[in-house]
Amino acid sequence: MGTTWLIIGLLVICYLFWLQRKQDERAILLARHLCKQRDLQYLDCARLGHKLEQRQGRLRWLTYYCIDFSSDRESRYQATLSLNGLQYTAFEVPPHRLPEPPAN
Repeated sequence: MGTTWLIIGLLVICYLFWLQRKQDERAILLARHLCKQRDLQYLDCARLGHKLEQRQGRLRWLTYYCIDFSSDRESRYQATLSLNGLQYTAFEVPPHRLPEPPAN
């Protein structure tokens, strides 16, 4: 009986690891898309952590990601992306420098 619980526990851990990897891949794809949409250069994506929050009257398990981007190819800024499972919830971009217009 103890071996059965050990195998079930190991399978649950593997499944949770697989879900987290899937969510990380989704975050990278979303970050690249959102940066491209806003004419920003995507640099990097890192998971910040998880948090249980109440939004719109419901408890949600959110995962936060730090997205590094550049707007002028010289400066580096950090935005925050949050996901609820694989669902996009927010992308918060700080104020950043706009690129110089080309000289005529």
